[in-house]
Amino acid sequence: MRTVVIGLGKVAERIHLPACKSVPEIDLVAASDTNAERRQAMKEQFSIPTVYADSLEMIEKEKPDLVIIGTPPESHKELCLAALRSGAHVLCEKPFVLSLDDADEVINEAKKQGKKLAVNTQYRYMSTYKTAQERIAAGDFGRLYFIHCWQQMYHPPVFEGADSWRASLKQSTLFEFGSHPLDLICTFFGEMPIDVYANIPKVAAEYDSDVFVQMTLRFSNDRLATLVLNRVSHAPEKYLEMRLDCEKASVRISLGGVARAGIELSRHKGTNRPALRMSFVKGGEARIESGGSSRVLAVERSPAFASATASHLRTFLNPALSGGSEFDTVEHARNILRIIFAGYESAKTGQIVKL
Repeated sequence: MRTVVIGLGKVAERIHLPACKSVPEIDLVAASDTNAERRQAMKEQFSIPTVYADSLEMIEKEKPDLVIIGTPPESHKELCLAALRSGAHVLCEKPFVLSLDDADEVINEAKKQGKKLAVNTQYRYMSTYKTAQERIAAGDFGRLYFIHCWQQMYHPPVFEGADSWRASLKQSTLFEFGSHPLDLICTFFGEMPIDVYANIPKVAAEYDSDVFVQMTLRFSNDRLATLVLNRVSHAPEKYLEMRLDCEKASVRISLGGVARAGIELSRHKGTNRPALRMSFVKGGEARIESGGSSRVLAVERSPAFASATASHLRTFLNPALSGGSEFDTVEHARNILRIIFAGYESAKTGQIVKL
């Protein structure tokens, strides 16, 4: 499948290009970026046959089967439309587009052209999340009734650098990152929420964007999820943490480097006894927690952003791998965007927003 990549920034270097190189079905024929130094550097590093300054010129000349879009979100709509109208399938990096109207326009064009379209919320393809989802869906831990998801770090948008598109975002943390945890929450519950209630307090006066977000999502059958994204926390960094509470056990999933050592009290047959717990992985870890102790369910020894994107590409190219799930369609990405905008609406009005 003749493939081109639009945008050769850090995301392309760390994720898109390595993913393309690891999928045999993909023939990376060209890439584009407006920055001449990045074009040359990525051309040499990843042996890209041809690089372009103009993305539309590249699409016209190369006639690709697949276009991967990794530019800032304000360009996604026009690039998606151009790629689809050229006859290519499209994998677009998140955030998808700037509005629901834009999402509908792009999705309708994909349907009109008969082409595949997906957004790269790839975390669900990491073994830690995938294994946990499969075990929960199989009923191994009983009914899932509550998910708590949180991020803590000191990384406001200005830390991205003056030349980064992220630095100027007003709707920042929830819009730019929130699609990942929201996609995971909805995937674990197997549905979209009934309603959302969000708070985005101005906890740091020097930042004019959402650096702290708290959201409650209500699902059918008395199930809840809470999401807390804190980009001005002075606590030890946690890139993304999840606890999934089920009837028979809880599952703790950590994304990012995990280095833990400690002694826990394990309740076994009515007695308390110490249990040693140690973890050291660079990618992520999922653990089953029950009776005061825990055991490893799955690990990612190394960061899995690129390998998860490769898995997403394989599923995208072969829909049979996904089992035809509605959560592998772009309508799901559109619904995640709807949740994000509902969060901003709720925070502004102080009201619950029904979905």
